[in-house]
Amino acid sequence: MIPVMKLVEIFESTNRIEASMVEELLKFQGIDAMLQCDDAGGLIPGMESFFGSKVLVRPEDVERAWEVLEATQGTKDI
Repeated sequence: MIPVMKLVEIFESTNRIEASMVEELLKFQGIDAMLQCDDAGGLIPGMESFFGSKVLVRPEDVERAWEVLEATQGTKDI
């Protein structure tokens, strides 16, 4: 059985591009990050603007991810 990994949401936006940029920034800093959004498998582009796009990281990377985001944005409320 594959162990279940719990991830922590550190960023959410109704703009998928913005969320993708945050994901790539974290990856560039060596933090494993994952973008979670729903566009009905590509059938309804823009659907994520209603439900949001989220960036998730492992629990042990949360503090470092916040540090990266704060350094680039100046606040946790991006």
